[in-house]
Amino acid sequence: MKIDVDAFMNSLPIMGIGLLGIFIVTIVIIVGIYILKAATTPKKDAGEMVSVEEDKRNTDPDVKKESAMDLMKEREKKDFFETDSNFTISKDL
Repeated sequence: MKIDVDAFMNSLPIMGIGLLGIFIVTIVIIVGIYILKAATTPKKDAGEMVSVEEDKRNTDPDVKKESAMDLMKEREKKDFFETDSNFTISKDL
């Protein structure tokens, strides 16, 4: 098997242009995503009233902020410990 070094050296600029094109397209896609995110994110008006409950949740350190993952875990526990007429699941698990 013979490697043609001259052909390889001649193809390097072409491969470099292709790689540069890949990077440019990737950057354009990333910038486009940021622009779409900025354009579609709802903005709060300064005059918009905040409900008392929401304000209390945001300022009171005693109020536990639940994440979506916490709520999902609680629901899974509830579903797991539900009993069916055919079988019973022990609460000791």
